[in-house]
Amino acid sequence: SFYGEAEAVEDLPKIAKIVSTEGYASDKFERARELMDQLTSSVETHTANHLFNGAIKQNYLDNSLRGGMPVILGDLDENSRASNADEDSRLKVYHVFSRIHGDLERDYNDFNIDPTYFSQGPGNYRDVAQNRRNDVIFSPRIGSFVVKQFLSFIQADGYE
Repeated sequence: SFYGEAEAVEDLPKIAKIVSTEGYASDKFERARELMDQLTSSVETHTANHLFNGAIKQNYLDNSLRGGMPVILGDLDENSRASNADEDSRLKVYHVFSRIHGDLERDYNDFNIDPTYFSQGPGNYRDVAQNRRNDVIFSPRIGSFVVKQFLSFIQADGYE
């Protein structure tokens, strides 16, 4: 990446030397394109309208970066690879790239998520679940995971 942080200002010349080498930027751009194509391969669309095709991929990518992309953990054998998370308790669903709809670092979102086991407060979990609404279509092996997770967020007072 071109941007980031360094432990000390003395590290900058070393970093500058790396990022200014010939081909660095184009290699990073190519790697980013490959990664985006890989992440959106399940919704690749071929129509006469290339803008529509791109919009489908971008929409999927945006929702995935908000709600996360489900990954099945625990594929231990052939039986587990043929099962979904409802059928095999060894399988666990984990969402990579997941974040709450709003950004925690933005003051106007006013998040208050206490670091406790049973955290309370406005966590905007509905937004996360909303961005996972297509998971069951594109990742059917997750089974009813998203529904169960969403329902587990609802508190006794009806808030999430």
